[in-house]
Amino acid sequence: MRGQLAIVGGAVTAIWLAALMCWVVTDTVVPWDSKNQFYAFFRFLAASANAGVPPFWNPYHYAGHPSAADPQSLVFAPAFLLWALIDSAPSIRTFDVIVFAHLLLGGLSVGAIGLRANWPAAACVLAAVVFMFGGAAAGRLQHTGLILSYALFPPALLLLQVALQRRSIAYGAAFAAVAAALALGCNQAALLLCYVLVAAALAEMLTAAQPLAYLRDRLPVLLVMALVGFALLIAPLLLTVQFAALSNRAAEALSDAHKGSLYPANLATLAVADIFGTHGTYWGPDGRTVPEVAYTDDSFNYMFVGAVPVVLLLWLGIAGGGGWGRGRVLLSASMVVALIYMLGRYTPLFAAMFDWMPGVSNFRRPADAGFVLIAMLAILTGHLLADYVRDGLPRGRIVAVAAVTAVAVAIVVWGVIFSYRFGHGGEALLAVLKAAPVLLAVIIVLAWARTPEARARAAVIVTAIAVAELLLWNIAFRLNAEARTIYTPLERLAGEDARAIAVLEDAIRARHAEGARPRIEVLGAGGPWQNLAMVRGFEAINGYNPLRIAVYDRLVAPGESNWLVELRDFPPTFDGYDSPLARALGLEFLVLGKPIEQVPNLKKPPEADVLLAGPERWVYQLLNPAPRVAFAAGPETGQARIVAWRPDRVEIDTDSAEGGTLVLHDHDYPGWFAEIDGKRVPIKRAETLFRGVDVPPGRHRVVFYFAPFSLENLKNALVDVLARAK
Repeated sequence: MRGQLAIVGGAVTAIWLAALMCWVVTDTVVPWDSKNQFYAFFRFLAASANAGVPPFWNPYHYAGHPSAADPQSLVFAPAFLLWALIDSAPSIRTFDVIVFAHLLLGGLSVGAIGLRANWPAAACVLAAVVFMFGGAAAGRLQHTGLILSYALFPPALLLLQVALQRRSIAYGAAFAAVAAALALGCNQAALLLCYVLVAAALAEMLTAAQPLAYLRDRLPVLLVMALVGFALLIAPLLLTVQFAALSNRAAEALSDAHKGSLYPANLATLAVADIFGTHGTYWGPDGRTVPEVAYTDDSFNYMFVGAVPVVLLLWLGIAGGGGWGRGRVLLSASMVVALIYMLGRYTPLFAAMFDWMPGVSNFRRPADAGFVLIAMLAILTGHLLADYVRDGLPRGRIVAVAAVTAVAVAIVVWGVIFSYRFGHGGEALLAVLKAAPVLLAVIIVLAWARTPEARARAAVIVTAIAVAELLLWNIAFRLNAEARTIYTPLERLAGEDARAIAVLEDAIRARHAEGARPRIEVLGAGGPWQNLAMVRGFEAINGYNPLRIAVYDRLVAPGESNWLVELRDFPPTFDGYDSPLARALGLEFLVLGKPIEQVPNLKKPPEADVLLAGPERWVYQLLNPAPRVAFAAGPETGQARIVAWRPDRVEIDTDSAEGGTLVLHDHDYPGWFAEIDGKRVPIKRAETLFRGVDVPPGRHRVVFYFAPFSLENLKNALVDVLARAK
């Protein structure tokens, strides 16, 4: 067993390293959300950890953002948190390696699952590689949160199996910890994979010779799992639910979820990687070609796993019946349910799932079930190759093989016909013809071997083919790799970006020296600038994050698309940069990708000094912003000034003859508390959006502090959850 473990672990790690080096050698990184959103959060986490400040409130994002409640913030991602403790400014490459390391953990765990099931080494390696690099794991590598949840599923499943079979309290606690980390991703993949883990635990019990006795013997283990899981999950989940209720994504409509469905012809990409031009110019299903699935794109629709898993699934799994053998029912059933879920609008069952499965109605892209499909397919593929080595190919079943082949060919033909409709039929057909020899070679290799020894060699050969295909098609390609230089503003400033940042930092530093806390807006400077404020420590009124505080989003409306000036909308409450709300926010600096006169939806340019005038970046300093803290319609002689500031705590000295309402122009959000001279006082919402406290006459020290994990805030969050559940 140890020898096999070393072989499998060594082979999986070597293949993983070969894949990783493709990004390193080409000096590319995982693009888009991975860097523009998640890496920026990582930098904030690292800076906070090294400054000794809790990373629970992020002041550099949408004028303040509850990181403790946002599962995308990486606050509860253990590997990122541990690294943040030792590195105050982790590089982009470091970020990617940590993400890739999660996939390695998942792959090694899949291999260990196979070894415990007595698979040959080739089957273990095949399953691990399909898990690490197949389908959604490759096409959606940029969606860091989904990848982390996906990668934690195999170790959770492995620990669950060991804990139940050995009746081990320690393994049960370890399972609960890993499963909690998976669940805290709070994304659709995490939800669905948690359902699979629950189903796996039930399957272990129900398939036992004496289910009641099995349950009784393992009751202590199950109790430990429940208690540890509850302890780790309850507080963060309450904060996330609290945030969700106050966010711009409080609920999703079925009609929106339908737009995130997988168009059925995309199943052809399981075996034919480039049937829709994904590796060049994509022409497949998306909002342009199929408006009813407008929330999907080439990354959502890419499912390539290669010839070997497809042949094993169709020939041995479906036609041969191996997918429904002992230990496979859960895998196959989960794949079927995941496929139905992914197809969304194209099946009659998804609407029922949306209405009746807890949690499903919080999400709008059923295509996310692709992560479940690939995870199940990877493990099932290992089972099927192990069956092949032991027992050979299924005999007879000619009709079943013909039927399965006909369905598979029909899906591929559908993809070609779809491509013809948009002028790319010849290219799609060529992609099919390129894939056909590999499929044929796999079939020949499997059919050629007659003896157990020959089948063992054939298993190694087809595993090598699978590895080669996945490395060729799915590693460092258009959907998961871009030149590192594109993201230079986030880690190594150069050229016009460096000049603009230097000008901005000098101006902000001068204002800080005067006791001011100015805010900025970044608009139209490109993707890497969307959340650059988090990396550089600028208090920005906008950013990039699909999840935002709803009232702020409605009143200020920066949205999540500040990378283009054309996408900036100015609502009546914020009809320009000199509006009362803009001044109240303390907006003082603008960084634009065009001259301010060319911002299309801006009615009139504000009065501003030009600090930098192009040619790529324009930096403006607005005139007459309001102070961050002031008395609201208070005494003319009242004074207030910030004397100490950090992200989660603001200290203010006041001096007034009559007292009044002191307004701090920061979000009024649950979990913020206030004290006057050390005594708790209630916070009231002031000027629609901000925090206010009533201050008596005289001199006082007012402190606002963020304590999201306080019993008071958690109790309030629980009360809100229970009230909404009624």
